[in-house]
Amino acid sequence: MGDLVDFWGFKSSTGRIWTLLYLSTAPLSADEIAERTGLSTGAVSMGLTELERWGVADRAVLPGVRKRHYRAETDIWGVVRRIFRERELRLVGKARDRFQEAIDLLEAIEEPTEEDRHALERLRGLLGLATLGYSMIETFAKVGTLSLEPIRGVLSRGR
Repeated sequence: MGDLVDFWGFKSSTGRIWTLLYLSTAPLSADEIAERTGLSTGAVSMGLTELERWGVADRAVLPGVRKRHYRAETDIWGVVRRIFRERELRLVGKARDRFQEAIDLLEAIEEPTEEDRHALERLRGLLGLATLGYSMIETFAKVGTLSLEPIRGVLSRGR
């Protein structure tokens, strides 16, 4: 799981911590996590902070126990959708906005060169792709399914 999480752009130690919490039958303290994973207390602390920030782990209150304990979010699809909504959607939205800004700048040129027209055409294609990607990610983040419906028209025009 650490390698998979690392591939997604998160630290593999964070993936190891989440996996341990997910597989555990009871909430674990930071000391227990460090002992079982072999990670330093600092790495465990940073990993838990990141997991809490992403909403994929939270603190568990155990009656009569002062030490903080943690548990994993077990709704895997909810976790994936949250990450797509908060990270990928923001990234694609930012790219889409920048493509639009570049298009606006090129369209404002009074006497565009051939290179300007070429760049404008390419940027419009990138904007279309980013808009389509945004729509697909947004749908996935909302309902948990990925539909190819938004690209059906694009695919049929390519024939």
